[in-house]
Amino acid sequence: MVAIDISRSDSGVVPSHAEYLQAVRRRSRRQSMQVVLCQIGILAVVLGAWEFLTRIPWFAENTIYDPFFISQPSKIIARIGEWMVPGPYSIWPNLWSTLSATFLGLFVGAGSGFVVGLALAQNKFLARVLNPFIVTLNSMPRIAFVPLITMIFGLGIASKVVTAWFVVFFLLFFNTYKGSLSVQRELLDFCRTLGGSSHQILWRVRVPYAAAWTFAALPNAVSFALVGVVLSEFVGSATGMGYIMISALAALNATDMFAAITVLSVVGLALVYSVRLVEKAVLHWSAEFRDED
Repeated sequence: MVAIDISRSDSGVVPSHAEYLQAVRRRSRRQSMQVVLCQIGILAVVLGAWEFLTRIPWFAENTIYDPFFISQPSKIIARIGEWMVPGPYSIWPNLWSTLSATFLGLFVGAGSGFVVGLALAQNKFLARVLNPFIVTLNSMPRIAFVPLITMIFGLGIASKVVTAWFVVFFLLFFNTYKGSLSVQRELLDFCRTLGGSSHQILWRVRVPYAAAWTFAALPNAVSFALVGVVLSEFVGSATGMGYIMISALAALNATDMFAAITVLSVVGLALVYSVRLVEKAVLHWSAEFRDED
């Protein structure tokens, strides 16, 4: 790490605060570029080794580098390119089916988790009454419920949305609940001393605290919602990325399977970064993002 000498510039003049901030930003951009280049380098080495080893007959016959089982990066990229073209093999209808169910499940799960978490944080009696039921439901393996959900809600989008909701609800509920309870007693007493009503304290103190904790859980919730939808499509669906993967498994087509995994990985990464941008826009007052400006 290069230390920045803020005591004196090259000309012997003490730099201003603006010059110091400019130097910090330049160093941050330089480090970000280095990180991206390192990530691209690691990815290139992994894909290059994968492609190279699967083309050597000895490796293909005696190791896991058999193209029949793990395909090749060049074939996977070519298959994704074919899927991107509109037509009978286009991936867009299946991708839209998975994404729409993910968004709906995440929206319903985040909204209900936030509201219920905030409500129970406000009502300690109700929280104590419902505590054993919530803990019991949360401790159950939710994946085991997917076949039952599919049986009840059918093979359409409803079962996918319910599965996504069931997977993300408790994550967001517990974060919201803990966030609402994390408000310091001194801050609440100070607000009451200034004449703040319960309604004002709720909306101006507890909700922002709870929102910060909720947004902290959203990147994981996005990933869980996507996993829940794909899992539901594994169990029973006529569309979606999970349907493509199950079809590829039935045909022992490793190229289609890796292509679907690659598309889902890129989509998941884009969703996580999108949530991060929304979090920064909504929680711009937070110290975490204020320090970045």
